[in-house]
Amino acid sequence: MLRHPPNANYKIARSVWLKNVSDEHIMLHLGTGDLRLDKDHRLRFHPDVLEHAQVKALIEAEKIAIQDA
Repeated sequence: MLRHPPNANYKIARSVWLKNVSDEHIMLHLGTGDLRLDKDHRLRFHPDVLEHAQVKALIEAEKIAIQDA
């Protein structure tokens, strides 16, 4: 059985959704590994992802849209 330490705090106060609004699948190369964001799909992330260079570029290119949770 997997147990978490009693002082662990895994709650995220806020999150953002990134939605692929382009007509192609996007491969995100994040610090935690590669992640495929399929077209017309969205995934939830910690807000820190908005500081990632590739994510910033995709937002500016209007291939990804930000949605608050």
